[in-house]
Amino acid sequence: MKVVKVINNNNLCVLDDNGREQIVSGKGIGFGKKYGDMVEVSQIQKTYLITDSELQKKMISMLKEIPSEYMFFTNDMVEHIKKVYPSKLNESLLVTLSDHIAFAIERKKSGIEFTNPLIDSIREAYPEELSLGEYCVEQIRERLDIAMSKDEAGFIAMHIINARLDIKMSDVYEITKMINGCIEIAEYYYQEKFQKDSVSYERFLTHLKYLAQRLFQNKPLPQNLSDDVTFVAMIKKTCNKHYKCAMCIQEYILKTYKKDINDDELITLAIHLKKVSIKADF
Repeated sequence: MKVVKVINNNNLCVLDDNGREQIVSGKGIGFGKKYGDMVEVSQIQKTYLITDSELQKKMISMLKEIPSEYMFFTNDMVEHIKKVYPSKLNESLLVTLSDHIAFAIERKKSGIEFTNPLIDSIREAYPEELSLGEYCVEQIRERLDIAMSKDEAGFIAMHIINARLDIKMSDVYEITKMINGCIEIAEYYYQEKFQKDSVSYERFLTHLKYLAQRLFQNKPLPQNLSDDVTFVAMIKKTCNKHYKCAMCIQEYILKTYKKDINDDELITLAIHLKKVSIKADF
């Protein structure tokens, strides 16, 4: 590998044999190196392949400020997350999570900890991502000997959600709140707590995630079911109470987020609500 840029004594920007630019780390790997020098593979401890040029700039800047052990640790966490979610994650996860974990550790050392007001909503809407956040927090305790609060698992989960959905971090907050709000409205309407381990609830939750993501990405919602007038009339008759609950959810989304859902979505929600509501005798 040929040196393109020396970041510091422990990090280099290099070109591999295929002409791809990579960032490599290793103890003392950059000492005495200059542009054009060759790097032995045996010296490399970690390799970071980042294709986005702006992300690569951020990564280089972070490597100058963040201890290498934090970067190595976060890279291991990202690799673990990739095993859980084989589908492509936004490559920004390594950069944003490294920055977050390093900052969180420094805050902890200074005696400062933040509470996560969305922790319950995250647990409700994104239990798998929260479980991964809890895994990272436990690994921080075991490998770095730093005990983080449970709230920190929620913050890490939000970075994972952001990388999975490929959206802005601010939208992660709003999507999580919206999903939780829809569930609360439905449970209040039926005056019951849904069975969170049921297949029907899992499908309802998955649909809410899909709906929220499309709304915040300003993507059009499907418009097929409502074209069948007979089908719409049948749903309104057989699922009347559930359709009204769907309309309550529609009103909540419109008033709170200034986003509207169409007739197809009302029908789909009504069908899901009929299945998820086990006590309502409608």
